[in-house]
Amino acid sequence: MQGKEGYPLDFKEALKMPSEAEIARLLSKSNQPPRFVYGALMLPTVLKYFLSLPQHTKVDMVPATLRGFELYRFTQGGLPTIVRSESEISEVEGMLVFGLSDEQRNSIFEVESGGGLTKFTDVQVQIYQKGVIGCYQVKDTRTIDAGTFIWSAPSPYTLTPVETSCWDLDEFLASQFYENIVQIQNRSQDLDELD
Repeated sequence: MQGKEGYPLDFKEALKMPSEAEIARLLSKSNQPPRFVYGALMLPTVLKYFLSLPQHTKVDMVPATLRGFELYRFTQGGLPTIVRSESEISEVEGMLVFGLSDEQRNSIFEVESGGGLTKFTDVQVQIYQKGVIGCYQVKDTRTIDAGTFIWSAPSPYTLTPVETSCWDLDEFLASQFYENIVQIQNRSQDLDELD
């Protein structure tokens, strides 16, 4: 997943490849597996909004890839969902979120369960991390146990396949819904600073 011009700064920061030591630190923060998100919750500001966290809070997240799944849209122009693929080379790019409390996990469940349209599933995702061999920095792949939500609703729902492995954020970032979330988060941060 690549950062683009115009992406929020906190999202660009989250897209940076972590070090092996950083991943070890993030995994040690919780005895629960991290959550893999692939839609609007990939954006730190949106995630913080749904977790009721102040905007200035740092959320521990890194880019991740889920293999054996494909990305779909539930409605035209709508948010994405994922479906298990018949092809092992299919993949979905998203973000792995670490260190969530039980309350925060429940908040993600309420957002992602979609009124019973998706179900929580244990998965394994791959991340890239910076490693060192001798005096050389290398890019290393690591597999991590995680949890995510996959499509489970029966027909008559129609899903539209997404042609890429990563949900295109541009339309969402230009939406009034996203702008409202940003305004709410900024307003709450301003109020926190006044206290």
